[in-house]
Amino acid sequence: MPTACAPGKIILSGEHAVVYGSPALALAVDRHMRIHYRPDRLPRLSWHTQERTHVLGLDKFASLRRRLDNHFERYLRGELPITRILQKPAELAFYAVDMARVLSGLDVRPQGSLSIDSDIPIGAGMGSSAALIAALLKLFGHFDDRDELIRQVRHCERLQHGRGSIIDAAAVCSGGAVRVQGEQVESLALPEQGLGDGFYWLFTGTPASSTGACVDQVRRNFAESPIWGEFEATTQAFEAALMTGESLLEPIRANHRLLTRIGVVSAPLQRLAEQVEQAGGAAKVCGAGAVSGDQGGLMLLLLPSGMTPAQLSLQPDWYWGVLKEDKQGVRILED
Repeated sequence: MPTACAPGKIILSGEHAVVYGSPALALAVDRHMRIHYRPDRLPRLSWHTQERTHVLGLDKFASLRRRLDNHFERYLRGELPITRILQKPAELAFYAVDMARVLSGLDVRPQGSLSIDSDIPIGAGMGSSAALIAALLKLFGHFDDRDELIRQVRHCERLQHGRGSIIDAAAVCSGGAVRVQGEQVESLALPEQGLGDGFYWLFTGTPASSTGACVDQVRRNFAESPIWGEFEATTQAFEAALMTGESLLEPIRANHRLLTRIGVVSAPLQRLAEQVEQAGGAAKVCGAGAVSGDQGGLMLLLLPSGMTPAQLSLQPDWYWGVLKEDKQGVRILED
């Protein structure tokens, strides 16, 4: 049974700013989405999740793809909000499967059943949708060129994230650390110690606002703001420290303050970042953040030696893990 595997990711620096041409840094992490495919002879493709099973007849794929492309064009014209493009999450998976066929010049649509095995938190800013799409394109398409695969992951992901950047697609396809600016993707070779000790990810719950909604609200309020130059300087400082093995405390703190200024850090996460800084560490939102509600998705924590997130004032439903790099990116697993 063929299986494709794609890692999650975190944005180290430059989220939101990357949409306006500034550089951003991301890291593929060792949380993974695995898509298992079992072919059969029935004229449909079924998608099994923990919650339910979704089924689409082979004769419905083309009309679904046309409808979603049309909805995206209406979104670009301002006629449809980003949250209305997809009627249900499984449509993104079916769209990616058919795009893999179209882009690879294949005539036959895959028929059978798909099942998912994932430890990437959904809606956390950890790249779950990019990992899903990358795994499906890798499983059902033929993409010899990494940059082309990245572009096509982003093309599919636009249905969920709107005018987002290429950074999620770049990280999950490439693995390791990447630097993105505009359409340019560069892999970064980290020092032997990687990020170093004391790094954790913390999931604070799925935000009430989607990534697309966050991006759109920030655009309305800050599209012409000079703040993106400040983001760029912070990311450059982060990259310089990252590549030389110097402390990342100050670049992380500076990035947190910028994200707070554009309104994507909820009050509970601001309080947590303050607690971490008082303990001698640093914390920041990773990804779109939130423009409503208290839940804020994913945070990056850099804690002093001997300290773990368990020693912080965490809410009961928050959970965390040690941050570890995935160097491979999306791949097909051996049976």
